[in-house]
Amino acid sequence: MSLPSDDRDNNRESEHDLQRGARSVQKELEHWFQSNIGRNLIASQRPVIEHAIRRQFGVHLAEIGVSHRIPVGNSSNLGHHFHVLPAWEPDMPNNVLVSDSNEIAIDHDMVDLVILHHALDFSADPHQTLREASRILKSSGNLLVVGFNPFSLWGIRRLLSRTRAAPWNNRFISGSRVEDWLNLLDFKVSGLQYHFYAPPVNNQRAINGFRWLDKILNTKVPLGAYYTIMAQKQVGGRIRIAPRWRNKAKVVGLPLANRVDAKKTTD
Repeated sequence: MSLPSDDRDNNRESEHDLQRGARSVQKELEHWFQSNIGRNLIASQRPVIEHAIRRQFGVHLAEIGVSHRIPVGNSSNLGHHFHVLPAWEPDMPNNVLVSDSNEIAIDHDMVDLVILHHALDFSADPHQTLREASRILKSSGNLLVVGFNPFSLWGIRRLLSRTRAAPWNNRFISGSRVEDWLNLLDFKVSGLQYHFYAPPVNNQRAINGFRWLDKILNTKVPLGAYYTIMAQKQVGGRIRIAPRWRNKAKVVGLPLANRVDAKKTTD
């Protein structure tokens, strides 16, 4: 049973509103990463991500994240590194694919490594974004998820914050929940780790005062500001079967003279 045209139009409008809202949150998060606390967070994330992907090999790396101005996968050994972003901007480099993360304009089973850098936090539909990342990954390809941890000082700040500016207007999906989603998508999760135990303040002295916690606390302690999850796709890739063409029937022509002679013999 199909929906009435008015309902379909309303659904489209609501989807477009969600996408516009997600893009707005994404831009706010990009600007927030230029603040003092944002720069400290990205400075913590880059070596962690480098360590996680340094042994990954292949050709194509898709980075679905905050901005091409805040890359996190440059240390990869993969040859072709590109960003997936939802909107075009005048200063974009050539390695940017403009496409919504809920419907990535890439064929199935094409990418060797996907990095979701806070993409689930600001996505209009994080579960669909994860499904799309799985779809474009090759069989045995790897996925790295980076997200804000709701069970941390940062998560408490988000709950108590009166302003809905970035990053406090992000989703803060728990790492264990993302693990469950990945298991449902037939991924093999190899590690969930937590990092950055500094409080969410712009005071550099306060941030420096908590750096010792990063050195002594185990990455399994679920109190860090963000988490990383590395997972490998276990589902087999689609087999592209070449079309079978029928062999054309061989037509043997009879010379004209023979046909005339055969007719006279018959007469």
